[in-house]
Amino acid sequence: MIYLTFAPYGAFALESNGNLENLTLNDLKYCKIFEEEDIPKIMYNLRNGNFEIVEELKKEWNLNKDEEKEEISIELSENEPNIAGELIRKNLYELGKKYNVFEDYNNFIEKMNLWGTEFTKLLMKKSSEERDKLIIQTVSALDDLDESLNLFSERFREWYSLYFPEMDKLIKKHELYVDVASTYTERENYTRTRLKKSLPSKLARTLSTVAKKSMGAELSDRDLSIIKTFAEEIKSMYKLRENLQNYLEELMEEIAPNLTKIAGSSLGARLISLTGGIDRLSKLPASTIQVMGAEKALFAHLREGALPPKHGVIFQHPLLQSSPWWIRGKVARALACKLSIAVRADVYGNYIADELLDDLNKKVESIKEKYPEPKKKKPVRRDDNRRGSNRGRSGKDKGRRDVKGRGDKDGSRTKGKPAGKGKKQTKFKAAKSEKTKQKSHKKDRPKTERKVIGKTSSKL
Repeated sequence: MIYLTFAPYGAFALESNGNLENLTLNDLKYCKIFEEEDIPKIMYNLRNGNFEIVEELKKEWNLNKDEEKEEISIELSENEPNIAGELIRKNLYELGKKYNVFEDYNNFIEKMNLWGTEFTKLLMKKSSEERDKLIIQTVSALDDLDESLNLFSERFREWYSLYFPEMDKLIKKHELYVDVASTYTERENYTRTRLKKSLPSKLARTLSTVAKKSMGAELSDRDLSIIKTFAEEIKSMYKLRENLQNYLEELMEEIAPNLTKIAGSSLGARLISLTGGIDRLSKLPASTIQVMGAEKALFAHLREGALPPKHGVIFQHPLLQSSPWWIRGKVARALACKLSIAVRADVYGNYIADELLDDLNKKVESIKEKYPEPKKKKPVRRDDNRRGSNRGRSGKDKGRRDVKGRGDKDGSRTKGKPAGKGKKQTKFKAAKSEKTKQKSHKKDRPKTERKVIGKTSSKL
């Protein structure tokens, strides 16, 4: 039996009768030293499970054998670490020097480092070529662009309001505001006939009327040209955002069609971005997908006992937003289950999104039928007759012991005093009675008037 193992610089075949534990270098039967420039690529192919080189070695070694002898049969073993492989790795330097791969030990270290570096570069290149990395970068770019657009749009509103302040309240949407301001700019251009081309008739009429009576400042042509340039730059950023959104939808349709059908391109891309890749997302359970994006609330629940989150970023899904508040947790659970199946189908299976979407809609409808109204909270039991309880009393009665309900039901214990007298109580009462007596004696004493005889002086 021939056992094949690989070193970075070559392939080695060892012959054994089945007892691998007694293998030595004397059992080495065939050897193939690779070209140095091909070594990183061969290492990469073997790492990814591409064993085409094994068939090439079998053909090459069979040609070198006598025709009378049997063909070489090589068994592929998945056991790691392999005993034959351990034997070769322990003697990497000795074998390399024997076959003139290395000149000395320093040359051995240098070449091994070089091959390892090239192999790592190939791994990084393959990782960068994964299409889901493009999704992650596109989502991050859209987030940064949204933040910048909000910042610039607010700044432009404040700037243009110096010239036309009335328009700020009439047009709320940033993109439309920038578009109108960059197109017409000067107040004289806000005529009804021009505005009707891009705005509703009612808004066009209002804007044209307000522009004639505006209380904004009078700016020079130079000032207005700078404002218009700034508005056009913001418009181009909105156009860039639209192009990025279309590109993201194309990527999602290509990479994750099932996930896109269930969640939509934006939400699906957000889930992939949060996990770092579609492969990682496919390995997560539905319970993790359900609360993804709500980590702060989840850890507050685990650490402090706060209420657990019902959903994370999947709240952006239309099914969740249109559901009543008392069933959102159940709908989120059903949605997360279908998202988990859809992602795994994208990575390992076929297109099954239509079936998943039908099942999801049926599940949501059944939840809505089962829970048409929120559950009524059970009334909390209030034990007013419990000893020492002040429940059920209000106002002046709170804390009083002479109210019926303290002690026996028939109110036989008047004033609610306890039956027995302890030592501490008697001592306390005795001390209290003495203090009251002393106060009463002080009150009974007649008041004496002080008379001043002569003059007093502080000097002696």
